[in-house]
Amino acid sequence: MLSRCPLSHRLRVAVTAVVVLLIGVANLRAAEPTTSPRKLLDHFAEGWNESLWNGGGVPGKRKFMRPLDDRGWQLRMLTLQGLVSAGEASIAPLLETLQSGQPHERVLAAQTLSYLSPLVPSEPLWTAATDDREAAIRLYAVDALGMRGDSSFAERLSALASNEENRDVKKHLAYAIDRQEHPIDPTVVDQFTRWDPTTIASARIGEAAPDFTLRTIDGRKISLRDFQGQHAVVLVFIYGDT
Repeated sequence: MLSRCPLSHRLRVAVTAVVVLLIGVANLRAAEPTTSPRKLLDHFAEGWNESLWNGGGVPGKRKFMRPLDDRGWQLRMLTLQGLVSAGEASIAPLLETLQSGQPHERVLAAQTLSYLSPLVPSEPLWTAATDDREAAIRLYAVDALGMRGDSSFAERLSALASNEENRDVKKHLAYAIDRQEHPIDPTVVDQFTRWDPTTIASARIGEAAPDFTLRTIDGRKISLRDFQGQHAVVLVFIYGDT
């Protein structure tokens, strides 16, 4: 039927089709998530609520827990994965955030740099590990230095340990010293970047825990199903800010 129409009508149909197609593509692009490192960091800064930290209901207790219904941890993990997946492109904005961001942004930046540590200049990490007022930032900066696996850092790390007053940071300084010549395993980074984020909320309070498999420090694999019907399993999350 189109062949019987006047040329002007066919032209209008063609133009309309092109316009509709272009609008559809524009809308699709607008709906796509922005994943540049800078935009990921900005999105985290806007979505994270630092005021939700609490002491677990114990009066006077240091604030180290968040409400059970808080979803900020999901934002944090998705941001962390996106930044690590971006690799070297994340380093400059992460170092900028580490230097001038808000404390909770700087904690995330230091943690992310741990995964990218072989690519990161060491001096900004030393500055954070030595001078930062926030213990969590010093801790993650120490982790990043340790994950480089550089044995030449041992003396400098030992000097930091002798001056550090925070108990948790001192422990991580010991870990970093023990990691000499053992940089972060690239497969760990690879597995993290390939993690399926759709499984992020698969564990729910009051329901059976989803099965998982982890590797022990000596290389053995342990799965949750190995303990089904035999033992109570306690999962301890070392970092309250993770």
